[in-house]
Amino acid sequence: MTKKKKLVTVWGSLGIAAVLGFSALAYFAAKDNEPNLVGVGEDSITITESFTPPDQTQPYKKVVKITNTGSVPCYVRARIEFSDSEMLKKAEFSYADPDSAVAPAEITFHPADPDAEGSYVQHLPEKWIYNAADGYYYYTDIVGVSDATSTLLAWVKMNHETDEKAEAHDIYVYSESVQTIDPKTGEAYTGYLDAWTKFTAETT
Repeated sequence: MTKKKKLVTVWGSLGIAAVLGFSALAYFAAKDNEPNLVGVGEDSITITESFTPPDQTQPYKKVVKITNTGSVPCYVRARIEFSDSEMLKKAEFSYADPDSAVAPAEITFHPADPDAEGSYVQHLPEKWIYNAADGYYYYTDIVGVSDATSTLLAWVKMNHETDEKAEAHDIYVYSESVQTIDPKTGEAYTGYLDAWTKFTAETT
């Protein structure tokens, strides 16, 4: 939480219209914390989730979207991190059938580890791309006021050797947004890449 506050303080001092959302999933603890939001200006987002407390041996529901709760359009990016890197290697993701109550048998899962062969980052839902250089998932389209991104994640499956070896861990979802208008020039960015490139340059 200290890191998050530091980031927002820096962005605010630069006058950059950006916000940071945070959500933590405590696996096996059967709880889903609401996002803690700190906004700058009128650019505001929230992580919209549908979470089903997991069975230790079955895929569990973790639907993640980013909703624009501010008053201006924005671009969005997100990170998905594990509290334990070894758990990352055992996890698999899917975005299929987010409205289903249970994971259908025909759902295809892909390794959550971006470095794994056939990784989830190579099979992302529409309008999402992954940047290995910074570890962010970028939504390539503008998110309008009160609109949401497409589903980034719907299901998580853990591949433990045995039930007895299943270990508790956390999955963290962070999201950031930047307005579609350059605050220095008052002109629209040419796209998500232009927006984030200039935003990163201002904050590094």
